[in-house]
Amino acid sequence: MDDRTTLLIPVDKLVDFQPQELGALGPKFKEIVKSLDGALPSQIREVLKREAESCGQDTPTAKSFRATLLILRDYIDSGYYPLMQGDDLVLAPLLEAENADEGQRREALRKLYRQARTNALRIPGQRKSLERLLGSLTKSQYRSEECIASLADGPPELQLTVAGQGAGRAVWRAVRATWSMTPDASAPGREVSVVLEDRKFPGTPLGVAQFRNVVPEIRCRDSWLGLTSRNSEGGPGGFVDRLDGVADAKDRIAATAKVLTSLLDAVNPDGLPPIDLSGGTQQAESLQKLAARLRIAYNDARKLGQRELSRQLLAQTKRAETAAELSLGLAGLRACLESRNAAQFLRENVLMRRLVDSGLRKIWHYHMGFVALEMSVCGAAPPFGPMRAGKLAAAVAGSETVLEAWGRDRPLGQIAATVYRPEVRERIPNPGPLVVFTSGLYPGHSSQYNRATSGGRRWIRIGETRGFGSFHVAADTIDAIDEYNVATDGYSHITRAFGEGASARFRAIGKALSGLGLPDLRRHDTRRPMYALPLVNDPGGVLLGWETAGDVSGATAIDLAKQWWDRWVSARGAILAEQARCTPDLIDELAGMMREVGPAPDEPKRPDEPEQLTLAL
Repeated sequence: MDDRTTLLIPVDKLVDFQPQELGALGPKFKEIVKSLDGALPSQIREVLKREAESCGQDTPTAKSFRATLLILRDYIDSGYYPLMQGDDLVLAPLLEAENADEGQRREALRKLYRQARTNALRIPGQRKSLERLLGSLTKSQYRSEECIASLADGPPELQLTVAGQGAGRAVWRAVRATWSMTPDASAPGREVSVVLEDRKFPGTPLGVAQFRNVVPEIRCRDSWLGLTSRNSEGGPGGFVDRLDGVADAKDRIAATAKVLTSLLDAVNPDGLPPIDLSGGTQQAESLQKLAARLRIAYNDARKLGQRELSRQLLAQTKRAETAAELSLGLAGLRACLESRNAAQFLRENVLMRRLVDSGLRKIWHYHMGFVALEMSVCGAAPPFGPMRAGKLAAAVAGSETVLEAWGRDRPLGQIAATVYRPEVRERIPNPGPLVVFTSGLYPGHSSQYNRATSGGRRWIRIGETRGFGSFHVAADTIDAIDEYNVATDGYSHITRAFGEGASARFRAIGKALSGLGLPDLRRHDTRRPMYALPLVNDPGGVLLGWETAGDVSGATAIDLAKQWWDRWVSARGAILAEQARCTPDLIDELAGMMREVGPAPDEPKRPDEPEQLTLAL
């Protein structure tokens, strides 16, 4: 896509942007957006940022105004263009143009990701961090040219280093910084970051990978596991499909019901009435009402600053909610056992699928922190992409180094330890890592995982995901959102407290968008391919109580390196090496990013430097 392209956007893809809570500043907002007609995205961005910075911040209305302008600016950065329809503002998603092919969409997405990264690197402190990474790398034993020549002749003596702190982490961050992603930041839950190097060339990374806890619900993934009775489009599938046409369908249902019963029996009874282990909708309704009362009491206690009482009330709320969902799941499974054909019964009965899903969801929530890994970062370090080092990084997911670092028998997480009694681990043992998941960045993007293997295991494509995220929401927008939320409520509802839900940042954005009456900036419609690397024959079957996992071991780094080199490099080593030599190395990439980000705020700007990166669609 370039500036000369006429983009055809379907009318049903237009997004209404009609802010509320602007009060006396509403006319000024209309005046600003009307002035944007026909401007380039980079010009629109600058106007919105300037107007947001110039408005006062000492009144709730001014804070609403500033947050609205910055949210609109982030929509522009995310590939939307503002259009006026009479007095109403609508946003046209440029990436949804009917006359854009997949290649053009991928290129536009790369630009969007790159701009998001550049904007983030301009945040105070991030540029200094980038400068330190470049400085430390130039002083190290970085030898990319020699490493390229060696890879052309034979497999590397692969060394996998878990990068926690110190020099290893600096190298990991240097590689990750070159990709079109926002800067590295800590996240809740477990993390294992790995640097790939050839022992012959220490300090010269071939690639990096990172593994984190999976997010709770991704429909195509959960359907593939069988931990939902819906398919990726929301119709019957997943658990239903696993029961269809098998002779032991009732035995499978009974085994899953046994898992739910064991979990229900292990729920901490503190604050709850006596629990009937057979479950049922009546018991679930009673527990849901109790949970609602406890939630109200919890909010009141927290608002009054009663920390200990609020902690107790929240724990009791989560226990009541968990027991209710397990009771619903048992009711649904019991109905399936009483039917003539369980698969057909579920396929035709939406209500029963909802009941069953309530129980399946609790199985997944109990297990997911232990059994599944999300490979959130994976790829080659410059200049080793042409040598297909990305496939080597993908292979590392099934290595013994990663599985050992992740842990095979970790203690219960904070939420599970509060909801369940300690003996839950005896009733429902932790089977250890069973599967690794990841997704591509772009529609149709599959080259890194296509036919990729890890020892005797193979990456498989399991569907596409469309979802939510907040990486594209800028830091100054988050600040404005937090100020708006506090001004609205008198105190901050959004915290990182146990049981409040994932990602305080994500929830804070959602609360502000709802209050301002704005469309959900967090939702993205980008279709990303999703992949799984099963570490056992049937990960979902293990979780549903149908199979046992057995001993799960990973491949050695040396074996993975030889398998990778034989499959992807040996036949074309000299050609691939020549392509790699023509690619900027890690030091060159970081230096280019420094130039792109520009000088620090206290440094003078050279006359030839632009004010910002321009996004041309």
